[in-house]
Amino acid sequence: MLTKLSQLAKDSSTGGRKSLVAALTDLFVSTESDQAEQVSLMFGDIVMRVLGQLEDEARRALAKRVSSHASAPHDLMVKLAKDQIDVAQPVLEESPVLQAEDLAEIASTGSQDHLKAIAGRQKVEEIVTRVIVSRGDNQVLTKVANNAGASFSEETFLRLVDRSMAYPAIQEALINRTDLPDDAARMLVPFLSEELTERVKELGADNTLVMVMAERAAEEVAARARRLSEAKEQSDQLIRDVQNGKAKLDDAVRLFARSDRATELGILLAKVSHLPVAAVSKLVYSKSDKPLIIICKANGVSEDAFKNILTMRARHLGMSGLAVNDAIQRYKQFTDDAASRSLIAIRENAEKNMKKQAEPEDNSAKNTVAFAVKR
Repeated sequence: MLTKLSQLAKDSSTGGRKSLVAALTDLFVSTESDQAEQVSLMFGDIVMRVLGQLEDEARRALAKRVSSHASAPHDLMVKLAKDQIDVAQPVLEESPVLQAEDLAEIASTGSQDHLKAIAGRQKVEEIVTRVIVSRGDNQVLTKVANNAGASFSEETFLRLVDRSMAYPAIQEALINRTDLPDDAARMLVPFLSEELTERVKELGADNTLVMVMAERAAEEVAARARRLSEAKEQSDQLIRDVQNGKAKLDDAVRLFARSDRATELGILLAKVSHLPVAAVSKLVYSKSDKPLIIICKANGVSEDAFKNILTMRARHLGMSGLAVNDAIQRYKQFTDDAASRSLIAIRENAEKNMKKQAEPEDNSAKNTVAFAVKR
């Protein structure tokens, strides 16, 4: 073998260099482990000297044969890893000789193809993924996110989630990771599609994303409850202001009717009319609008404000435009005096019923209609 190598070394042609490297490679890969270090030094020294003289095909063959060898010369592996991608790819993907620092350096200047090859390694350290996520395109990021052997710092995870906002394939890769930090999960959840959200729910209760989604749902319920509480407080205050003359009744009627807040409207009309709240609230959507017309007219609700109530009733009851117009005409024609007298009668009737219900009489007294209006 040594004689053959000596003869090949004398041939400085391209073919001769190719044959020399092939022979040296044969020697290197067939060397016993106890001699591997010594042969590796010689192999690396000679090949590095002639590497620049080798054609693409020879360099590809060399890289493929030594890419996974644990004793391959470090400098040679780095040189091959920086070569064009068809030479570098097997080395970048498989070489156990390349250190994290080597890969980070290559990733900082290499092409997207180089980054993609590194992203698929069996193990990718944080120092490397930081560069990959910083420089990689969407395909590279999807590949490294799908790699269970890739490690990410919390900062890199956050950057990866940020990049995923415009590329769902990265999101799909991220939801399958078991090492996703809480902050990154919280950042990711709001942007997941309905399909990905459903897939996350199937991952199990101990999954970070599942816990974050449950936490988010609880926060939304609490926020909704706070908003409802705040809205109720605002409504109660508005009703008090109307009673105290600090706000106009028409303005409150319009606000509640336009926002479909029938309960608040019923409370408002009951308070200004001095009638039971429960009974008046039922009138807002009752089939007959006569008691509602009486109460609104007697309290001075304008025709324009009453139209808002009719519009709300129409949405809820499916009233036709003709029915709404008919109600408007009846409201116009009903006089203030007649409304006031009718309201007094309604109030007296309601008071009588309340007294009867307070007495231990038979059930017939309890079933008396509160808003019976004499025709």
